[in-house]
Amino acid sequence: MQKFPFLLVALSAVFICSGQSDPNAKPNNYAQKLVDEEVAKHPEVVIMAIHAKSPADPNYPIVAWYGPTGGKVRVGKKADEDDMRVIDKGTENLEVNATGDRFEVELPLQDVNKKTIGALAVVYPYKKGDDKTAFKKKAEQVRDDMRTKISSADQLNEPR
Repeated sequence: MQKFPFLLVALSAVFICSGQSDPNAKPNNYAQKLVDEEVAKHPEVVIMAIHAKSPADPNYPIVAWYGPTGGKVRVGKKADEDDMRVIDKGTENLEVNATGDRFEVELPLQDVNKKTIGALAVVYPYKKGDDKTAFKKKAEQVRDDMRTKISSADQLNEPR
C-alpha cells in the first residue's frame, strides 16, 4: 500500500516529462489568437470555432476553439457535411441547437482578398423569440473583423 502513492507520482512525472499535453489545451496558432481576441470583444459568445486546412490535415479540422468541450476534444475535429457546405458553396448555416438554448451561425471564413479559406462558427445564447438576424449580423461582423487580419490560409496555422 505504501508503494502505490509513489507509483502514481512516478507515472505522473513520466507523463509530464514525456511532453504529453492536455488534449483540450488551446492551440498556439494564429487562428487561436484571432478567436481569443474576438471572444474578448464579444463576451456574449458561448462558442467560437475555426475550421481550416492544416499542414497535417486537409479535411478542414477545427484549428481554433473557444467554449465548453463537454469532455470532447474539439480541436482537430474534422469538418462535417454542414461545415463543408459552408466552405465549398459559400452558404451560411443558421440553426437553433437541439436543446433550444443556443443559436449557431456558421459562415465562410475569408482572407483579406475575400477568398474562402475555411468556416467560422459563432454560437450565442438563445431563447425563443430572439432575433436570429441580429445574431447573423453580429457573427458577420466578427468574421469581417477577422478577414482584415488574415493574409492567407497558411497564416492561420502559424505560431502566435
